[in-house]
Amino acid sequence: MGFFSIKKNNVRYGVIVDIGSGSVLASIVASDSTKTHPDIIWSKREYTPQRQSKSIADSAKSVMTSLFNVLMLLDSEGRKVFYEKTGEQKLPLIQVTIAAPWSYTVTKTISYSNNKEFEVSSELIEELLRTAQQKVQEELLENEKVNKLGLSIIVRTTMQIAANGYPIAVNNNQDALTVVVIQASAVAQKYLTDAIADTKDKLFPDAQISQYSFMLPYYYVMNNIGNTTLEYCLVDITYEATEIGVVREGVLNYCTHVPKGSFTIAREIAQILSITPEEAYGYLEESDFSSFLSQYTDAQKQAVSMVIDQYQDDLARLFKETGDSLAIPKKIYIHGNLKTEPFFNKQIISAAGKATKMKHATYNVTSELIVNNYSQEELELIKQTKVDTALLISAQFFHMNDYHSKFEHL
Repeated sequence: MGFFSIKKNNVRYGVIVDIGSGSVLASIVASDSTKTHPDIIWSKREYTPQRQSKSIADSAKSVMTSLFNVLMLLDSEGRKVFYEKTGEQKLPLIQVTIAAPWSYTVTKTISYSNNKEFEVSSELIEELLRTAQQKVQEELLENEKVNKLGLSIIVRTTMQIAANGYPIAVNNNQDALTVVVIQASAVAQKYLTDAIADTKDKLFPDAQISQYSFMLPYYYVMNNIGNTTLEYCLVDITYEATEIGVVREGVLNYCTHVPKGSFTIAREIAQILSITPEEAYGYLEESDFSSFLSQYTDAQKQAVSMVIDQYQDDLARLFKETGDSLAIPKKIYIHGNLKTEPFFNKQIISAAGKATKMKHATYNVTSELIVNNYSQEELELIKQTKVDTALLISAQFFHMNDYHSKFEHL
């Protein structure tokens, strides 16, 4: 389906692939540097079945099936719409984002200090970055769980280089007593990235591919919006997971997740109320979640409340894992489905309060920030066609071409 019309031919075209915890999206976008946001030419997301998986391997097989199906649609239906809209035949760029639990973002802070001032040379910075890379590799080898999952590094980027506590650009004239480098690496399921590479070689042999954990584009897009402060928390709610990223002094420096998302909660509610997961998920999209419970028994109401309370407790534990001794930042940005963001906003406010005993300011990323530059017509199309918010984040990152040179793809 075509959502927005293309008015110019001198644009960057590309494929967006977003692999969520319980779904896979493929989209074709057009990025015109004179516009504030990209145009979406064609898009399709396939959902994995809403059933309780016996193991992560079962879930992975479902995601792999969805990936294959949606890429086949991209090759047939997507290509046709792309040609009809643009007259172009080649798609030169493929951007892949992978969410938890299939991908993780690992940050490492390495510092060097001396009693006497020293030169912050490019050689010193390269040595510190190599140390950070070595530590990530060591953790992957030592972590038994990671080894079983078959994770490997797909991309890394230097988040910040600071001398004497201030961010710097590397040059041979800088002297300091202390230098710190912060590097972020994204690791992902190897069999998944291998499948992506294999499919890419078959369908788009000449295309250039870049792969990221979803948290990295999310962070850079939020920075680009400009409404953030130096201390905040990013929350990404997918269908089967909730991931957080903690930002200190403007730098993403810690990420973690819990394997519970909107589909997970819907399944648990469906089992209690003897309804379908799809119906239960629909209740999460309502403005007043509790109103539908009036038709059920007190025991069922209490059981549903326990599901919600347990999710809040899981989030509260997540919010205490900040990577340092500080409490989770007061500012929290929530990214999820456009219609379920309000429901999860309430859960996150409660969970953050449990974790810190403080009040937090929460913002729904999509409805309050991402679509600020979209016209009313485009907003209506987004709602009608249910364009999911992960696509809007990923497409916006694709549109921010200046950021892409910051990454080293492996």
